[in-house]
Amino acid sequence: MMDPKEKKLIDDLRHTVHMMGELLTLRMLIDRMETYGERVCMVEKKKDVVINYTVKRFREDVFALGTALKSMGLMGKHLGILSENSYQWVVAFFATVCGGGVAVPVDKELSDADISGLFTKADVEAIFFSRSYMETAAYHLEHDKNCKAAICTNKEFDGFLFFDALIEKGKELIAAGDRSYTDISVDKDDLAAIVFTSGTTGANKGVMLSHGNFAQNADGVLETIETQYSSISLLPMNHVYELSCNILTSLYMNCPVFINDSLKKFMDNVRFYKPDAMAIVPLVIDTIYTTIWRTAESTGRAEILKKLLKLSNFLRKHGIDLRHVFFKTIAEKFGGKFPTMSCGGAPTRVEYIKCLSDFGFTIYNGYGLTESSPTVTLNLDAGNFPDCAGYAFPKAKFKINEPDDKGIGEIWIKGDNVTRGYYKDEAATAASFEDGWFKTGDYGRTDELGRLYVVGRKKNLIILDNGKNIFPEEVESFYMEAVDYLHDVVVFEAEKEVGGRKQKIIAGAFYVSPEDVGNKSEEEIREMVEKDILEANKELTAYKRVQDTYITTKEFEINSTRKVIRSKVIERYYAEKK
Repeated sequence: MMDPKEKKLIDDLRHTVHMMGELLTLRMLIDRMETYGERVCMVEKKKDVVINYTVKRFREDVFALGTALKSMGLMGKHLGILSENSYQWVVAFFATVCGGGVAVPVDKELSDADISGLFTKADVEAIFFSRSYMETAAYHLEHDKNCKAAICTNKEFDGFLFFDALIEKGKELIAAGDRSYTDISVDKDDLAAIVFTSGTTGANKGVMLSHGNFAQNADGVLETIETQYSSISLLPMNHVYELSCNILTSLYMNCPVFINDSLKKFMDNVRFYKPDAMAIVPLVIDTIYTTIWRTAESTGRAEILKKLLKLSNFLRKHGIDLRHVFFKTIAEKFGGKFPTMSCGGAPTRVEYIKCLSDFGFTIYNGYGLTESSPTVTLNLDAGNFPDCAGYAFPKAKFKINEPDDKGIGEIWIKGDNVTRGYYKDEAATAASFEDGWFKTGDYGRTDELGRLYVVGRKKNLIILDNGKNIFPEEVESFYMEAVDYLHDVVVFEAEKEVGGRKQKIIAGAFYVSPEDVGNKSEEEIREMVEKDILEANKELTAYKRVQDTYITTKEFEINSTRKVIRSKVIERYYAEKK
């Protein structure tokens, strides 16, 4: 439990920062951080040694690295970042953007050729890399002669520049009076980063995000979300959701970020660090939910847990909240508290959000995309309204374009958070904007309170031969709720020969983890799923029912942000049907 005096001090410092006025650039963000002085802003473990980084050290390292880069003629250029989450990652990002350069962070899970291709596409002239990706860095230098340098962030290698040495060089230059970097100013419309989309539904596109885009999101979070006092960084920092909503926002409000050093050690690190908040994706929600119930089943406490939930919910309706007592053993898994979980990136199972909220977790969700830096809407009450994406984020606007008789239409957005377009792709940029509105490619509707409900992706829309429109996401959610042991469902359009001619049908791929169904055999699982789907179909409108199934106990392919890659699943379906 945080000391009340310490809590008040933090709140007062944040208020001081917030009263400085609208945040316009990331340079302004790091300048305002000076208010926090020697306070800790990031924490990470290296070989089980915990390292605390103060605001003062962070700012000094950023300016030193920036000064060294400036002396090498690299400032103002496009600089790539290829690394695990780390303190050095964040320093490299800020040193680049605060000196008028453009950061190009990429997904480290891609192949060497794909990573190199993205760097080339973004006109990267130097790259930061960690030692885990030395071969990838060497590959890119060999294949792109326009890339002049590679800087290793955590080890000294022959033939490569060394991060720590550059910081020392920068400090020496500053001590000698060099202010060439320190005096650089940036504008809110200046390009800060090129962030590539995940490519789950098509080719990666380089989204251009300005200083103002990032600043608007950080300011909006400070304005709308209840103050947190620490967070943990789990998602890849190259993903704009993690970068913008967790890293940048936490630095701005001096919410120390605990950097998770391993996905396998995530829960161990949560217990160790005891964070107040975490930015996560639905897969993490799924994992937490299933782990809680799987543990309860294995220890014979599942029925007791269900009864406690029922009693707790009854008492809460009468103003008595004893969740901290009833579910203390669950909280202990998270360091003795229920951290606030901000969930984004994809739809989340409604019953999972509701249940975790009933245990004591505070869960936020919303709607956003890379092109909006990323937040468009925010739902601060997901526990009670888990299927709602919430209200418009500060200074962000959305509308439903050409709604049908059910109020469903494409979601269009505009605001200070929205990208200017895609890097060196005028055709894609022109196709994405109309009358100043960005066309998201997502379908949604609003309720009488103006809250957004996301229905599905335009690219995934299934149009049957009879003209019926089906949103796969809606059907997927139905099956996930109707057959609760299903781990993942992907619904898509396929063809089937009926009566001597081919016609469009709805196909479904269903992934079941054997651990969730008592380790049954493949054949037993297949028979069980087919039977339960037929039963569930009785509750589903006829034309929305899956007419062909692919059932597997092998996990679906996911990208680095833990989203299912639909195209890969569909490939597996067709391979199975050959």
